[in-house]
Amino acid sequence: MDTRTLSNNTTIAGTAVFFDPNHYLITSLRRAVANKQNILLSSETHGDLILLASRGEYFFEGPDLPELLQLPAAKCRLRVLSEEESNDYKKAIGRNIDELMWRTVYYTSEGRLMEGYHWNDVVQLDYWPNLTRLPLSPNTFRILALFYKHPTSVYFAARLLKVPMGEMCQIYSAARAAGFARAINRKAEEPRLDPHRNQTLLTSLLSKLAGR
Repeated sequence: MDTRTLSNNTTIAGTAVFFDPNHYLITSLRRAVANKQNILLSSETHGDLILLASRGEYFFEGPDLPELLQLPAAKCRLRVLSEEESNDYKKAIGRNIDELMWRTVYYTSEGRLMEGYHWNDVVQLDYWPNLTRLPLSPNTFRILALFYKHPTSVYFAARLLKVPMGEMCQIYSAARAAGFARAINRKAEEPRLDPHRNQTLLTSLLSKLAGR
């Protein structure tokens, strides 16, 4: 069980603490998935993350994935992979993207709700994740079991189960970002996610234009 980023943040008068996903890697990953792009996220100190959205898989080459996933987006280099580069992983077996989404938000959250999610969301767990492959908080199973059997608001679930609000926000944010859970009392607020620019192609085009 990995609880390295577990926070005991609580709510004051029902107001949760939030984080902006645009400041972290989760938005970069969601943009790639939404547009079926294969990308490379790299950090000199933490390694390389290869996301093959076209296959629904990811690969990691480096010493510490949790540390990489907690980095601000500005601290990582992002590049769209060419078809040839993507084919290098053709015979390799990666891990599921939903697992990566859970991990990214779990480590980023630190007890905060992701913006766009709300403390009064009534949460339904639609799919049980494979918990043996995910970082978990001490009460993850109890939280997910409640959302699966009895859709409940984030705030009331924390009081009912007597768990810290920070832990509740962390697990709800991770479960929803991974596609396992949804809010059933409001229409989902899905941001427009434009594709990543292919910097290699852009540089090549600019070079050709400059040479005219």
